[in-house]
Amino acid sequence: MDKATIFISTEGLKFFGKVNASISHELKNILAIISETTGFLNDLTDLAKQGKGLKLSLLESCTESIAEDIQRGFTTIKRMNQFAHSVDVPIKEIDIFKTVELTVKLSSFLSFSSKVQIINDDKNNKFILTCPFLMQSLIYQILIFVYESIRPDGEVIVQVGSQKDNGIPLIISSLSQSILEGFPTPDIQRSADFLGVKFNINTSDQKLGIWIPYASNEIVALGKKL
Repeated sequence: MDKATIFISTEGLKFFGKVNASISHELKNILAIISETTGFLNDLTDLAKQGKGLKLSLLESCTESIAEDIQRGFTTIKRMNQFAHSVDVPIKEIDIFKTVELTVKLSSFLSFSSKVQIINDDKNNKFILTCPFLMQSLIYQILIFVYESIRPDGEVIVQVGSQKDNGIPLIISSLSQSILEGFPTPDIQRSADFLGVKFNINTSDQKLGIWIPYASNEIVALGKKL
């Protein structure tokens, strides 16, 4: 394998492991809540068998809770499936807004994740030619860096700009005064260099500008090989 393929494989495995760990933890929490609720239903059933009064409001509350968590489980699995299919084609055109949106949802499973607001400057599709899996990995790493820099109840704003000049700008900001300290990490910079992504760090207003090109030279070269 050449260096590009090795890089994608190595970074991909690390990213795949992190996301799978967070998703499995989310599903475990969902199952734990359902288990506790069904256990409470069993207790209510035992009391009813002993002739104790049974409040219908408690039954309704339990069934509603189970239904909500089942739906939460379905949503989690849907996101997991979307993520899994990002490796189907190594190099292809993707809508960067939809990729950002999915990656934000995947990062929301983490216990220290913050509230994220996504702003779409226009409703037009924003296509780029890239490695979908590696692009998700880069966005995920950036979000995690920001989450770890602010309070758990902090808010992050991700603004997706309009496509122009052969690329698409993203702006990530927060009310925190320290989200850019130590950015970018070596891993983030390596992924950004491969994808042709450029950073514009504005420490005065704590905004991180991210320029995503339509296609980097490395991506074009790799696409011709595959």
